[in-house]
Amino acid sequence: MMSTEERIMDSTQQDEICSLSAQDREDTPMKWSWLRKHLILIQCSFLAVCPGFTSSILIPGTNAVALELGIPQQKATYFIAVHVLFLGLAPFFWIACMKAYGRRPILITSTLLSCFAALGGGFAKTNGGLMTARVFQSFGISAGFVLPGVIVVDIFSEEQRGRKNGIWAQMVSIGAPLGGVIGGPVVRYAGWQWTLWLTAIMNAVQSIAFILTCPETSYRHRTSGNAKLRLQQVLEPFLILQAPHIVFVAFAYGVTFAIVSVGLATIVPIALEKIYGFGAVAQGLFFLGPLVGALIGEQLAGPGSDWVMKRERGNATVGDVGGTAQRLERRLIVGLPGFLIAVAGILIFGLTLQYRTHWMGPCMGFAVANFGLQMVTTPSKTYCVDCLPSQSGSVLQLINTVRQIIAFTVPFWSPNLVEHLGYGLGYGIEAIILAAFSVGCVLVLCWGGLWRNKRSIKGLEDTS
Repeated sequence: MMSTEERIMDSTQQDEICSLSAQDREDTPMKWSWLRKHLILIQCSFLAVCPGFTSSILIPGTNAVALELGIPQQKATYFIAVHVLFLGLAPFFWIACMKAYGRRPILITSTLLSCFAALGGGFAKTNGGLMTARVFQSFGISAGFVLPGVIVVDIFSEEQRGRKNGIWAQMVSIGAPLGGVIGGPVVRYAGWQWTLWLTAIMNAVQSIAFILTCPETSYRHRTSGNAKLRLQQVLEPFLILQAPHIVFVAFAYGVTFAIVSVGLATIVPIALEKIYGFGAVAQGLFFLGPLVGALIGEQLAGPGSDWVMKRERGNATVGDVGGTAQRLERRLIVGLPGFLIAVAGILIFGLTLQYRTHWMGPCMGFAVANFGLQMVTTPSKTYCVDCLPSQSGSVLQLINTVRQIIAFTVPFWSPNLVEHLGYGLGYGIEAIILAAFSVGCVLVLCWGGLWRNKRSIKGLEDTS
């Protein structure tokens, strides 16, 4: 059975990839050898892990950065925040360029940009210099959010895509916690600069590998050459803001991600050093909790979501217009417990820090919250894509932008909130905020079918 996350990637960018009939052409990339295609898949999976990895690998080093640059600890978390922001904004540019110029030029250009930015960031001696480097690093590596799924559809047949997408989709989920785990020992034994130089080396290796072993995978660009870069391609995701059912779900998921993934992570280096005396290595290992939570959550969210939809299709009555209209929204049922689990995890995290329990307490809270986040993520994204399958790339980019912009704001207010109110009350308020936005999914579950059938999106081209 294909997981829901895999179905998302399978439908991504259908307007720009070769049609199903391309499978029958002898010169299509789908006819390449097994070894060649899987070598490209491995590189795509490596690229997919990088956005989250490069964002979080610096987290265990925020205290060291603050000390060396002479800035407050909270201000040092802004280097993570700005990285998160551009991970949401930059893909607008890469998607448009990919449609115009193909996959290969973007793979090489984006990783080289990230490489040089990270290399320069390691030599930065000022707050402004490091901030600039993080902006360009994020801008470059953000292509890892959009390119792998498109390339998988370019080179694998419809029957193979589910399994292949599952390989790299899991890498997206583990990128951020993996960065925290590796960043701790690197900061402790080599210095925070090496968190940037390590990512620069990774990106350099990727760029060389793309140049040597990754040809253009787009059938259209291989046969017809480049097209023109159009403003419509950049602005297309914003037109989807006219769809209330997608907007409600996007904000519910975005707030959950921002509070669970960023809100908890940014306080880790401050709280763990203050309460438990943890150094960089222990802070990095602390991220094993959310790593395990995210992996387990996806194993339940994907199959659970597909099981609900399979049951709905089986129960659907031919000609039952009302039943058909409600069918897509049923997928969100699987995500609703995820909101409650995420709230519970946040409360556990905050209260155990407040009462200074054993460090296993906040670690478990962090893991539970990420388990809930993953339960929310897959059904939410899949539902939105199901609503507009011919515009799946733009839908996913809108969700990505909402998520990253909200997450960008969290380091500016969350540490202040818990500092003034305490960990228990501060994270209690954040849990209430999350619960309030989750109501949007309940509204869509009740009336989303009506909104889908009665509201059209003006200015959106049908590319199905």
